[in-house]
Amino acid sequence: MTSDNPPAAPISDEDLLLNFESLGDNCELGLVQRRAGVEPLSMFRFAGAPVRHLIRAMNARFEGMADPEHVRVQPENGEYMVKLTKYDFIYHAYVKIGEADPDELQKQQVRTVRFLIEKLISDLENASKIMVFRQNEPLLANDLIDLRMALSAYGPATLLWVQEARPGFPAGQVTVIDDRLMIGYVRRLARRDNVPNLDGVSWLTMLRQAYAMRPVAAEKPVARPAKPRFDLVFGRDGNAAGFTAEGWSAPEDGFTWSIDDRSRLTLPWPGEADYYILAMDVVPYLVPPSLTAQVLVIEVNGEPVHRFDPLPRGKVACVVPAGLVQGRESVDIVMRHPLAASPNVVSDEDDSRRLAVSFRELSLICG
Repeated sequence: MTSDNPPAAPISDEDLLLNFESLGDNCELGLVQRRAGVEPLSMFRFAGAPVRHLIRAMNARFEGMADPEHVRVQPENGEYMVKLTKYDFIYHAYVKIGEADPDELQKQQVRTVRFLIEKLISDLENASKIMVFRQNEPLLANDLIDLRMALSAYGPATLLWVQEARPGFPAGQVTVIDDRLMIGYVRRLARRDNVPNLDGVSWLTMLRQAYAMRPVAAEKPVARPAKPRFDLVFGRDGNAAGFTAEGWSAPEDGFTWSIDDRSRLTLPWPGEADYYILAMDVVPYLVPPSLTAQVLVIEVNGEPVHRFDPLPRGKVACVVPAGLVQGRESVDIVMRHPLAASPNVVSDEDDSRRLAVSFRELSLICG
């Protein structure tokens, strides 16, 4: 007997990885997501979060973590690091020394941390994502128990504990312990001093298996009403031309190039919100080995909001504080891209435009 219903289409790597959120203790999962072309906003995606610090913060519902006196920007090895002193977390700001004023960067990080904490608590309470924990050292039994208890205080979140493969537990395998805990195995865990040297193939295989085996509670996240938003589609058939100012080339099939050192958009006010998300689908102009990276700095109504350095290909997003948008008839967005280059300089193409980033879509979303 055969079914008349066709099999469900396999989920793409990009959509798969948006169902997982890191709880530490390094950025391995975050880099797996980046390699697949997705850039989800997540508190611990690129943060070092030792398990005892994480448990203490979760038990306190992250109280005080985003207070300005507990968010410190400090120089280290030619770049700025962000230290969250309340619970002793640290992560890369991805801003090199000299590229931003540290006081302004600190204010930006306070806003970002506050938003990301609220988002993490929401994800924990709604159990809409699988929470991922990995640790190079053996995890003590008491630490695992305490971590599970901290998670359960928020709701029915599922924990995926990632370990290195060993005899009887090959890379890619997932074991369901109970309705709140799975153990997944990868070929090797990346060393903390060289996290980019990870095994992406076994991570993807394992995450796909974990998604297929996830408890029923994680399959049906709480439905939420759609957030007000304003969407732009670039290219000849899009609607972006009416909102672009200086710094744009002529629309092409499916995209529009930002050119020279800066490009500007003016969008209508999308509505009241506690915060806003600027989401973009982009392709940076790269010509290795002459040009290997693009930088994109976002300013909203004259204030710096975020710096993508380097700018990845695909979907990226950043938080826009409500105070920069509320009470205005329009939203002025300036994008600075100092590494724009002419194809006739960095390659053999006969094109004198200084290309920076091709935009496919852009949305300003009420949070």
